Amino acid sequence: MRSGASTGCSINGVAYPGQALDYHCFANPLADDDYNWTYVRNVSTGVEGWIRHDLLSDHGSKVRCR
Repeated sequence: MRSGASTGCSINGVAYPGQALDYHCFANPLADDDYNWTYVRNVSTGVEGWIRHDLLSDHGSKVRCR
């Protein structure tokens, strides 16, 4: 989980398999990494941050961030 929608952003926390994530929305990449990102809250820890879609088993949120 990162502070922004880029691998260059700092790490906020980790989401482990089996932990529930509350999806908020998705955004296109801030950097040239060709990945979309979903903003999530880890229900187990309360930590919020961005996770790349390819790292989520269901490919993330379907709602675009405004």
